[in-house]
Amino acid sequence: MSKFNKAIIIISGKFMKNTGWLLFEQIFRMILSLIVTALMARYLGIHNFGLISYGAAYVAIFTVICKLGMDSILVNEIINKREDTGQMLGTTIILRLVASLLSIVVIFVIMAFLNPNNNTLQIVVFIQSISLLFISFDIVAYWFQSNLQSKYAVISKIVAYVLIAVWRVVLIYFKASVTYFAFATILEAIVVSVLLITFYYKFKGQKLRFSFLTAKMLISRSYHLLIANLIATIYTQMDKIMLGQLASESTVGIYTAAMTISSLWMFIPNALIESARPLILTAKINDNKAYIKRYKQLNCSIIWIGILASVFIYLFSKSIIFLVFGEQFADAVVVLAVLIWSRTFSLLGSVRSIWLISENLKQYHIYFIGIGAILNVILNLTLIPRYGAIGAAIAAIIAEVVSSTLALLLFKQTRPLFKLIVDSFLFKGVIGYSAKKA
Repeated sequence: MSKFNKAIIIISGKFMKNTGWLLFEQIFRMILSLIVTALMARYLGIHNFGLISYGAAYVAIFTVICKLGMDSILVNEIINKREDTGQMLGTTIILRLVASLLSIVVIFVIMAFLNPNNNTLQIVVFIQSISLLFISFDIVAYWFQSNLQSKYAVISKIVAYVLIAVWRVVLIYFKASVTYFAFATILEAIVVSVLLITFYYKFKGQKLRFSFLTAKMLISRSYHLLIANLIATIYTQMDKIMLGQLASESTVGIYTAAMTISSLWMFIPNALIESARPLILTAKINDNKAYIKRYKQLNCSIIWIGILASVFIYLFSKSIIFLVFGEQFADAVVVLAVLIWSRTFSLLGSVRSIWLISENLKQYHIYFIGIGAILNVILNLTLIPRYGAIGAAIAAIIAEVVSSTLALLLFKQTRPLFKLIVDSFLFKGVIGYSAKKA
């Protein structure tokens, strides 16, 4: 057996263990989050649940800004330059902290300008925005991911999930106001960041340090992803923001309930994507055929898991909404039946980023996400005033289909990716190939 084949077997074994830990985290989080969210939504009611979700949409947009588009880039850099890990992580953390401080100020100004008479909303969003400072440290999780040791990042997040779940249940028990629920975002970010840093140094991670040259390099390589991720987040969160402005906060609550259920099953494909990323990037360096096969396998898994999940949730949408949120969220049933079909295409967009990075075509992120964002905003402006939350769901699915698949045909360089997706859907080239022999 060649050294390359032995390496593939070892990496594949680590991949399965790594994926197992990521799946465990997602399953645990899904169950815990579902229970607590259901209790919280029933307690807060449609309006206050929508208020929390409306404010969270703004924070989500600035979370992407603070991450600076460096997540995928950093995994690739760590794989290729292990000796510079501490410098890359330390530099990224400092850059994110600076971006977070600026973002908190900007969020406060925006909320005060757009919602001058809604003090509750302003307070909720400001409290949530403070979490941006601590989210800066979650980049350390990518060090564990690049080493296929996500176990420790998972443990950190699980501890945080449990503490936050207890916090929310206590608030419900004591009938606290909606403002206190916003603190959960900060507490979760603090716990995760502290544990990640602790594990990092426990396992002798390199000393974290800052470098202007590294900062310049990371920014130059990631700004395309930052713009693309920002545009992507704007158009995935813009539906909530536009529903709040064009309809009502209660409508945001209905839409968020449907969105929560439609995204519930995504823990499986998301774990596969995150764990497969370093494996695919490594295969690209060693064997292009193995790289193509592994990429098709990931795409195929995402597509068919998505189809099966969508059919199931579509058929049982009413039962699921009533069971989780109660009859007061009955309007979310139809929204869920429409919105569920957009989830698979959203995941394909995440898988697409791996291919674009490995093929050095990351600038195309901006084009694809920009097309989706523009289309989504136009459709929301047209459909929300007439159809409310259902209109936002229709806009979401059309934008996702165009952005993740059809837009690939517009550029010569990305047409091969469209073919890869079609081949993956048809199981073509997914099985039957063995790595080359020495």
